[in-house]
Amino acid sequence: MAKNDKPLSRKEFLKTSAVGILGICFPSVGVKDSNSANQKKNEVKPGLVELGRTGIKVTPLGFGASRTMEQSLVVAALEAGLNFLDTGRSYFRGQNEVMIGRAIAGFRKEVVIQSKLDLGLTGQQLDSPAEIKRAVAEMEASIEASLRALQTDYLDIMLIHGAVSPEVIFQEEVRRFFEEARRKGMIRAHGFSCHTNQVELLRAANENLFYDVVMLPYNHQGAYVHANTGRRGKWDQVALEEEMDKARQNGLGLVAMKTCSGGPLAASPGTEASYEEALRWIIRRGKVHTMAVAMANYSQLREDLRALQ
Repeated sequence: MAKNDKPLSRKEFLKTSAVGILGICFPSVGVKDSNSANQKKNEVKPGLVELGRTGIKVTPLGFGASRTMEQSLVVAALEAGLNFLDTGRSYFRGQNEVMIGRAIAGFRKEVVIQSKLDLGLTGQQLDSPAEIKRAVAEMEASIEASLRALQTDYLDIMLIHGAVSPEVIFQEEVRRFFEEARRKGMIRAHGFSCHTNQVELLRAANENLFYDVVMLPYNHQGAYVHANTGRRGKWDQVALEEEMDKARQNGLGLVAMKTCSGGPLAASPGTEASYEEALRWIIRRGKVHTMAVAMANYSQLREDLRALQ
């Protein structure tokens, strides 16, 4: 189920959005005045949430850039006070990262960037040193490409994109790759995203306590339909939330995705269902630290921002 795609111009967005209200809770990241932003970079901003044990502070609502190449839309989200941007090496064949890099030029330290790389390794290949070596080399090339595209010398968070099995993501050489990337200052935190098997994968993360951040599907339905591909997913909500509670106790940072793919939600019987209420449900549950909400236009940005009111 897709979100409302009713056209809305930037001018209309600025007139009718909740930017003024958000300015009280989430101070501007300094899009139009990088000097001022640099002067204030050490201040503690109200409304920010620490992402587990990472030391990274994020807004409860984040901008998922996977469905847009509109630079001005990203800037509008930042001007509204959001500081968490989610992208990936595979989005728009690498051009999504290029767009994000242009959007944040001049105030990099005021923005939290999360990107993703493909692991390119299956369980059947774990017995092959040559395949493991190839996969690690591809990850090294991918992270360097992300840094170039984003015009930055470090990433706040780098995730394995679409993890499937614990045995692969916890493989010794894969873990060594992330440890080395952090040692070199290329990343501040590492983790994985998953579209399936999220209970099993999060349980493994709780047991191993290696990764810092887990990005997983989570919404009021306990299921989703991908807006573009039609792919479906479903999970045991009770079991997942139990592992989410453990993860928070263990200091793992949790990022929700597929937040609107479960459809709109009504606040109460007889009221109109909306996506902003679906996001409020996630915020009220208190299971995740932030959400990477895919936004493709100003109408969606405006509706999603209202969830923070």
